[in-house]
Amino acid sequence: MHCTRKHLLFDKSYFITFNQDSMNIGESTKHTKYSIPLKLQTEIDWKVSSENLLLEAFCINWKNEQRYFYADHNVLLRVKNYLGGRVVFKRIDIFYKQIGKIETRSLSSIYTIQGYDDDKIYVCKELQKQKQHSTKLFQTEVETLKQLNHQNIIKLVEVFESDNSYLIVLEYLKGGSLSQCLKYCKLTLDEIEIILKQILETICYLHDKGFVHRDIKPDNILFCALGQFSNLKLIDFGVSCKITDLEQDSQMNIGTPGYIAPEIINSSNNKKITQKIDVFSCGAILYYMLTGSRLISGINIQELYKNNKLYTLNNNLLQKIKAQNYRDLLSKMIHEDPDQRIDARQALNYLQLMKIPTKISLSTSLHCSQDPIQKIPSFKKLITKS
Repeated sequence: MHCTRKHLLFDKSYFITFNQDSMNIGESTKHTKYSIPLKLQTEIDWKVSSENLLLEAFCINWKNEQRYFYADHNVLLRVKNYLGGRVVFKRIDIFYKQIGKIETRSLSSIYTIQGYDDDKIYVCKELQKQKQHSTKLFQTEVETLKQLNHQNIIKLVEVFESDNSYLIVLEYLKGGSLSQCLKYCKLTLDEIEIILKQILETICYLHDKGFVHRDIKPDNILFCALGQFSNLKLIDFGVSCKITDLEQDSQMNIGTPGYIAPEIINSSNNKKITQKIDVFSCGAILYYMLTGSRLISGINIQELYKNNKLYTLNNNLLQKIKAQNYRDLLSKMIHEDPDQRIDARQALNYLQLMKIPTKISLSTSLHCSQDPIQKIPSFKKLITKS
């Protein structure tokens, strides 16, 4: 791709090339004059024609000076598409118009936007800079999504910054949330299995990549299309972190009361915080899907938080679940002791083995070992016994 720097006497032509970590601009593809790192600290501004509103140039900050590079509109769109999500753009109003509001939260506003260039609808998550933790939430969400690529995780499109806000452009999912679904629908066991399998597969992928979500709940699970449970996506990675950083945040009660693993709130019990916190949250969702009731409830946020802190697994909770295999699976997902709780891979393996016809309950597998289910020596005998 070619671009031009305009000078007083003579314009100068440059080549634009990309590698994994930078955008490079030089007089040839082998000689780089400007190397722009692909990171959130890099800001790219744009210049638009006042006559036809087409892109004319992009602008970088180079040695504390603005440098404009002019090119054809289509070339600039290709540059923008490549840089999307890798750097921060300025002036979102050049590319999108707001068309509707979805919700307003304490730290963010979420609304739909439409692209001028492709007419597609996207979601914009706007975080006000003056709000506490907004910069941290913005950086965490973007940096995490940049490293993830899974069919059940929302796609990052672009990132913008204005004087007062950070703006994250994401794909638009029009099927509503699992929370809305559970409010109005009674799911069948087949539908529950379809949903649970996708959630567990996503958690396994996250954990394999070294991340933990830390706020898995029905509100953060969206369906791609209304009434189609076979295609969902996990959203809201603002409080996610690397598994290796979990202990650093052990004093922070991160998550949504009712879905928080007890060891996060009860730091005095000296239980190590691991990626199994996501399994507890998933178990709380499974309980809600199976029974129509919340695993942990309260008449207000204070009581909900207190009940979450005091939570212990008991038979009364499990008696509401008629399906024995689901009862066995759930009992190990929502155990208050993380040492007694299975991990996401074990839960997924167990869910898949529930499909195999057998006269014997599969619950043995959940109690005989904390190793991954596929490694349990007796399991082959269990599922093949006539």
